[in-house]
Amino acid sequence: MPDDKSLGRRILGLFVESAPAEGDPDSKAPADETPSAADEIAALARQSAPSTAAATQGPAPSSRSPMSAPPTKLPPMEPVAPAKVDFDAVFKNAGIDPQALDRVRKAEDLLKNLPDSASEEVKRQIVEASLKAFGFEISKIVEGVQTQTKALDAYVRVNEQQTAKALTDAQAQIARLEDQVITLRAEIDKRTNALAGLAAAADVRKRQVSKVLDFFHTPSPAAPAGAPAASKTDE
Repeated sequence: MPDDKSLGRRILGLFVESAPAEGDPDSKAPADETPSAADEIAALARQSAPSTAAATQGPAPSSRSPMSAPPTKLPPMEPVAPAKVDFDAVFKNAGIDPQALDRVRKAEDLLKNLPDSASEEVKRQIVEASLKAFGFEISKIVEGVQTQTKALDAYVRVNEQQTAKALTDAQAQIARLEDQVITLRAEIDKRTNALAGLAAAADVRKRQVSKVLDFFHTPSPAAPAGAPAASKTDE
């Protein structure tokens, strides 16, 4: 378990940069003096010692009988990678007071530095004593968390609406493009068929005029053998 005094100094360091020395921290406070916040936090941390010993012994054997059949496990869903969001800008646009953001941030830092060996009740007492010692009202912190939650919900809803509109516009554009594709394909088929008909008509006409050409290109019959040649008339 971490040293109680270092625990108290570490928790205090989350809220103040430095604190004036008030004698030996190991010495007990006189009866007529109020214990410091560090002494209160260290005393609360000592209460976690029994839970630590119990944790080392392991869990007590359960008297319940094992289940006859394990529950059906659903296939894991594909994890979604969180997007990179500037939450400070989101909260700023939502009009959240920077001091409220700072109170919540300090509470988060405090929770991260709690001893793992302490029970939940001891952790709650440490947090409450620390926040109270430095003037942070728990109700204000809870209110700040609720405000951030509402701002995040509103931020998601706005993006949902923008995404829905973008999808609707995209689907409408796809529909227009599909209609245009159908029109263009019909135009292609029309022009292709027209060209085929034109070529067929041209072939028919060529066969018709070729008959005339064939007629004038027919050779004249040859003269019979022994026939006198045609005489030339004198001019």
